[in-house]
Amino acid sequence: KILPTLTANMGTGGNNVPIILTDSGEIRKLTPSEVFNGQGYPSSFKLPKDLSDSQLYKQAGNSVVVPVIHRIAENIIKALDEN
Repeated sequence: KILPTLTANMGTGGNNVPIILTDSGEIRKLTPSEVFNGQGYPSSFKLPKDLSDSQLYKQAGNSVVVPVIHRIAENIIKALDEN
């Protein structure tokens, strides 16, 4: 239930692969969909099929956490409304 830090160099080889420890004790690589879900993208979000997993991991690592940006935007609007 904890997502590892996502970086822009994920999927580029070496130890740059997002992995998790499952409830059954297995270590496995996260799928690109799981990584984007962890960034707050909805499950219905469609990933491009013409990109490799390494490119998708890199895009996720360069992304922002959607709910955090949403909360920041709400607070900016609130602050503007108060003035």
